[in-house]
Amino acid sequence: MAFVEVDPISRIEGHLGVKLDVNGGFVDEADTHGNLWRGFENFLIGREPNDAITFTQRICGVCPVPHGMTSTYAIDSVLGYSTGHITFSDVDADGKGVPAKAVHVRNMVLGAEFLMSHMTHFYHLAAPSYVQGPNMAPWTPYFDDSYYHPLLRSNGAALPGGPGGPLWDAVIVQYVKALRMRRLTFEAGALFAGRMPMTSALVSGGVTTQDSSVFFVEKCKKFYNILVEVGKFIVKEHVPLVLALGALYPAYDNAANAAVAHSVDLKFGLSTPFDPAETGIGAGLGNFLAWGGFPDPATNVLAIAGGYKLSGGAATLFCTGKSDVAGAITAVGANLVEDTARSRYVAATDWGYNGTDSWAKPSAVTRTEPSRDDANKYSWLKAPRWKVGASYYAMEVGPFARMVVNGFYKVDGTALASTFNIAGLHGYLDYVNIDALDTRCVDAGLAGVLAGLGLATVEANGYGGIIYVWVTSLAGGLSIMDRLRARALEALVLVQLLIGGYNKVTDTFGTVGTVEGITNVPTAGWVGAAAAVAGGASYISKPVPLTTKSGYGATEAPRGALAHFVTIASGKISAYQCVVPTTWNASPKDGMGGLRGDALNGRGAMEQAMVGSPYAGGATPGVEALRVAQSFDPCIACAVH
Repeated sequence: MAFVEVDPISRIEGHLGVKLDVNGGFVDEADTHGNLWRGFENFLIGREPNDAITFTQRICGVCPVPHGMTSTYAIDSVLGYSTGHITFSDVDADGKGVPAKAVHVRNMVLGAEFLMSHMTHFYHLAAPSYVQGPNMAPWTPYFDDSYYHPLLRSNGAALPGGPGGPLWDAVIVQYVKALRMRRLTFEAGALFAGRMPMTSALVSGGVTTQDSSVFFVEKCKKFYNILVEVGKFIVKEHVPLVLALGALYPAYDNAANAAVAHSVDLKFGLSTPFDPAETGIGAGLGNFLAWGGFPDPATNVLAIAGGYKLSGGAATLFCTGKSDVAGAITAVGANLVEDTARSRYVAATDWGYNGTDSWAKPSAVTRTEPSRDDANKYSWLKAPRWKVGASYYAMEVGPFARMVVNGFYKVDGTALASTFNIAGLHGYLDYVNIDALDTRCVDAGLAGVLAGLGLATVEANGYGGIIYVWVTSLAGGLSIMDRLRARALEALVLVQLLIGGYNKVTDTFGTVGTVEGITNVPTAGWVGAAAAVAGGASYISKPVPLTTKSGYGATEAPRGALAHFVTIASGKISAYQCVVPTTWNASPKDGMGGLRGDALNGRGAMEQAMVGSPYAGGATPGVEALRVAQSFDPCIACAVH
């Protein structure tokens, strides 16, 4: 057995490393460790409640909007705008809520951030681990050639189309185009946020976006026009490329998909005869959690429901909207704890959960305090856990988790074509056209490249052959490729929720009409609903209570479930705690599982995803560990807040 360390993990946000026990070329045990505690929670104590919205956006440079939004929900809860973890519209007489216009603005700003994050993750963080960059800085050094599919190597001079080959060229072009799409999402969000990524619009009670109705409608029109370009990129280039990627790396996909790849001679990384044990690298826990998010002001229903799913079981939804938010509060209060048994923080001796002094409810923590040196502690991340029955479970959060919990992505081998179809939206089946993929839904250049790869041994019309068989046969499971696919498919859902469903016949999103005398204004999606209430208020004022009050905000960030817990006393913050997506995914082991070598229930999601994966060593050791970690899109700056 060899003990190795892969540190730092590259192309992520922040400083993450992993210590691995390797036996016979496979990982037996993994310890993920985040470095450098920062103390954001502690220096919020004593400040004005609304200060938290500004300060927490500085926890991270890549996901400030989700922190600002979640902090806004938390401050809303203690100032009396909500009774739960998400603030809904004031459409009823319960005295709670913020104006519908404010809810729409919050959704649009956060939605634009999601699109930015999802595209950035795939093209600029994850994809370079599968597509060899040009032989120049900053692309070099890169992995040994053997780790890249021959069609995705930069030195493929013998391939059709010259150096790199046509698929390599197409992917590099998309990489560059995605930089523009990233900028466009910031421009769209900044129309309502004031600036991006650090916003100026978020405040308890609503938003600061108080425009005239005509000016607000003009903003909605511009937002729509910007996201139409982004949406067409997602529909026609981003999603098809991600769907096809697994065909070139079937060992990183689940066994059902790898079997299809093997049957049509897409065998890179697979043995002959096919061995299912080679596949599913990065499968992880199979436990998923989401808080839910994006409330609809008209219905007070969440576009993304909150709930959880344990491995092998059915999903349990605990929050679908305002009507069951009380149940969500009870569930979180009873079931969420953070463990510090292996984290570099002092033990919570006065909480005593689960018969040990390492458990603590975030709402009960006043200050986070680092511990002295302790041989049992190896990370600056805490270990959030969710209680089901008498047991506490590590959970995976993020786009994959949201898709699974909400039933859009089955992980039991079910065909994606039968599950990923959402009423009124362009879905998975829209890419299928009789016996070929529909070229109206695939960029012409990409379609031509995929059709002309010389792989097509199965006769089909147009863009077909092997790639058609692969994409139309895709099934959901647990693997790195499933995690990447789910993120791209969520981007496909969100862009349509924002600006209306995509119509492949007319090549348009949603509908447009005349509002406030302005033509071609969106009338569908969240932006259309916002334009319809352009003349409404965007803010409700309430005084800051001087009594002691506690509450929390919880919603979805691009990387997963995010919660902020706050207590105020005498009008000032007296306690603040954040439970962050990567704190879930990259958490160290907990007090139940014990130290290295102990049972599954002790590991965090990323640790478990690395266990069992190959570790080839050789010219570029640790490639598999890098690919596993990158598939979670970790943000260590957030996790060590």
